[in-house]
Amino acid sequence: MPNTAVGKLLKQKKTAKQTLAKKMSFSCKKPLLGIFLDNELTRQNAEKINIIFKGITAIDVEVVILADSNLENFSMSNMIILPYSRQNRKLLLESADMSLSFPFSDIEEMLLHGVIPISISRPEIIDYNPNHETGNSFIFKEDDPWYIFAALVRARETFRFPYDWKHIVREGLSSVGNVNY
Repeated sequence: MPNTAVGKLLKQKKTAKQTLAKKMSFSCKKPLLGIFLDNELTRQNAEKINIIFKGITAIDVEVVILADSNLENFSMSNMIILPYSRQNRKLLLESADMSLSFPFSDIEEMLLHGVIPISISRPEIIDYNPNHETGNSFIFKEDDPWYIFAALVRARETFRFPYDWKHIVREGLSSVGNVNY
């Protein structure tokens, strides 16, 4: 994947992020964690996510949650809720730097938009290895709040290094065969 194509995507992402930040009143200087919720979340998953939400505020990221009105199981202080619509979904995909991914999440769609998944292991993603500069995601080994939080912290820390982040985005685009972008 040509470096200029990834640079172009990241520039577009920055512009989209600024637009969303203005619309939702948050800082576009921090990494944006998009969380795409839907009705498939069970009560157990909601409890796990609530535990993770408590820790997210400590890692200096902006969080935008795209969700329908079914949010009664979540306590989301300091989180920005974006009501579900196709347009808002597209806006969040174009703006988010990373996403907490669930079994129902469309990983390929995220990678095509330069959104780096933070996910349990799945066939279409490879855990980022900074020593070998390989991988297109941050994988948590167990579906447990602490493992998920550790993967979130790794993603946040890697985001601080623009060259590394650009490389992860390039790896993500390459993994879904998007050679024209």
